[in-house]
Amino acid sequence: MEVELRYYAMVRDAAGKRDETLSLPEGATVMDLINHLTGLYGNRFSGYVYDSEGRLLDYLMFSVNEVDVRSLHGYDTVLMDGDRVFVMPPIGGG
Repeated sequence: MEVELRYYAMVRDAAGKRDETLSLPEGATVMDLINHLTGLYGNRFSGYVYDSEGRLLDYLMFSVNEVDVRSLHGYDTVLMDGDRVFVMPPIGGG
């Protein structure tokens, strides 16, 4: 299956692109996607999702078809062919 990704802010810099389409196995989850991205982009990406001991951080926000994964099944959210995934840092302001 294929999913479309859009990266924002420093994640776009880590990936070196704004958009891409990735092939993943059927039944892949958001966590599988994170692991795939870590394999593709190494430390440039993994520094945003894992601490120095390999524990998952929740620094980045992931949304699937414009719905935050925390409102779905978290990182266990199963992706479907054609899903659009947005990867972005938290939005702040003042």
